[in-house]
Amino acid sequence: MQALDFLLSQPSFNLAAEQQAAFETLINSTPANNFVDYRLTYPKWQFLSYLCQSRELVLHGSQNEGIDIVKPKRAVDAKAFSAQEAIYATTDGIWVIYFAIVDRKNFSPLSLFNSCMNIRVSPDEVLGPLYFFSITHSALLQNPWCDGVVYILPRENFEQEPAQHMLGAEIIFAHWISPKPEIPIAKLSVQPQDFPFIAHIHGHNDEKLTQLIATDPNGFPWPEALVT
Repeated sequence: MQALDFLLSQPSFNLAAEQQAAFETLINSTPANNFVDYRLTYPKWQFLSYLCQSRELVLHGSQNEGIDIVKPKRAVDAKAFSAQEAIYATTDGIWVIYFAIVDRKNFSPLSLFNSCMNIRVSPDEVLGPLYFFSITHSALLQNPWCDGVVYILPRENFEQEPAQHMLGAEIIFAHWISPKPEIPIAKLSVQPQDFPFIAHIHGHNDEKLTQLIATDPNGFPWPEALVT
């Protein structure tokens, strides 16, 4: 599978009992819809991923730190699932930080091209989580990173993107949407240094990427559009 050559593997994520206990104490001590007072030495992405593994939660990244109710918005995307009026969220603590720290307000043009997936190659073998990250190349040259916020939301009203079958494998996405407004159970401030793949974000040519997606919808990650 050619796409595998472009995918990044999740860093080691084996939580010791004391780390889990620290995460539980932290989230349980955070007042509802308030910012988490994060002073732990563990990476923030591990805290976020742990919450989604241990509780029915999802994560929404934003540059806006003043949201008390996360509301659905219309998205523009080549995939129908990702072009709805909805809250877009994930259960992956790395992927969500990417959305929180790319400064789309102050840099233009700036389009995002990314994915987070698990690949089931057999009933007993799953590869992942695996990641791909790219933004418009002209923006990438300007280091368009900023502080952001991860909103931790209840999962009850969210629907996961359906799995896809390609090249004999099942592709499972950590991607969820909800058509209903949601009140966060908590918020977490994040910075560019919290994103472990900041040095591995590709740059792409917007026009070429759009053309390639139209002519070859299954050509992910369309390497001809990536600027090296």
